[in-house]
Amino acid sequence: MRALQCVLILLTSIAVAACVPNAAFRTRIAEDAGLCAGQPDGCADDVWHRLSPVGEEITAATRHPVHLGFVEFDDQGALHRPELKDALIERVRALGTQHPLLIMVFAHGWKHNASAGDPNVKDFADELRRIAAADELVCAGRPCADRHVVGIYLGWRGLSATLEPFKELSFWNRKSRAHRVGTDGAMEVLADLKKIDAAQGDNRLVLVGHSFGGALLYTATQQLLMRDTAFLNQGTVSRMAADLIVLVNPAFEAARFTSLERRGRMLKHSLTQRPILAVFTSRDDTATSKAFPIGRTLGTLFQQHSSAEQRRQNRTALGHYEPFQTHDLDLRSAAPGNQKETLQLSGFAEYACGWQNFQVGASDTWSIGDIALRRRPRMTQGTLRQDPYLNVSVDRGIIASHSDIWGERFSEFLYRFVAVQSLRSGVPCNREP
Repeated sequence: MRALQCVLILLTSIAVAACVPNAAFRTRIAEDAGLCAGQPDGCADDVWHRLSPVGEEITAATRHPVHLGFVEFDDQGALHRPELKDALIERVRALGTQHPLLIMVFAHGWKHNASAGDPNVKDFADELRRIAAADELVCAGRPCADRHVVGIYLGWRGLSATLEPFKELSFWNRKSRAHRVGTDGAMEVLADLKKIDAAQGDNRLVLVGHSFGGALLYTATQQLLMRDTAFLNQGTVSRMAADLIVLVNPAFEAARFTSLERRGRMLKHSLTQRPILAVFTSRDDTATSKAFPIGRTLGTLFQQHSSAEQRRQNRTALGHYEPFQTHDLDLRSAAPGNQKETLQLSGFAEYACGWQNFQVGASDTWSIGDIALRRRPRMTQGTLRQDPYLNVSVDRGIIASHSDIWGERFSEFLYRFVAVQSLRSGVPCNREP
């Protein structure tokens, strides 16, 4: 008995030692005169700072400063420091009174947080610079030419343990925490940002979530997404939640998407309908294709289902549930990644026109270099071409694995995909198929 007690005490001590504190990493916001400027790891405590160029050729084209802010949530889904969130929102609002804004929100996934050393923080900062350069090309000579890019990083306790097996065993607890953050604190932040977004016509609000961060954002916006399907404007679904929501390798079950998928399939869409929700899942994402179903099977073992198909929906990640898949994102050539064609932003007019043709249905493929977004055959029927809810199956050469979401190929696709959503008619394009 004494030996068993010692083992239990030892295991408890290891679990406590492996635990990541439920505390905020970003604890200060400086006055504008003392605003930290640089790389995210050089502004480790700052809620709001200005990103500096890092010598990349893509940043040389960026005339406007790019800002990055952080909002963090505790394990109950509440704001860690509500006063810092309020101060951050005020900074974004003040910037918005001087310039149009493209606000990019990112929610990280499992095993990540808002610490300066987290790779998601650096990768998001790099992507913001690329998007800023692309957006300046979109807006050249247009009313949005003075638009500035602002990034908002939503940090939560996705990393709750640093040692195994506790790190892997946190799956169920971290999934529930992500949904909790989406239900509570994140809704408040997104509401504040949407109010800023609505202040002028050239503002844009884009939400990006990865893994459990995708679950967080979908939970925070699901009710608004469903509501919007009931209030059409000349056949177009409005964007009350955001101008665009992008989920990459999201870790939530297809069952949560059933009602929205059904509504999208039943509605008669306008030719001008733009994507509202775009889900991108790698075919080689073993975390959501293999580990997720195991976790969900254990978690739903004693739940009742009305059919075998409902059970499958409740245990399969959205991106891997074939009946809900709408598009494929593929490589047009089998060339190895290190031999791929290098894409340049100077080709904007060509891919912008290609997007317009794709949007109205004159083409069912949108190509960027060796990357092609294709509608599946069932999505070429009637106005399903304009269904604003995309569930895209992605080639492993574009997104290699669950966490490899900022690879060069997908980054190049993503900032172009975001940029063309700001297009207005006026770019002369041949709409012949």
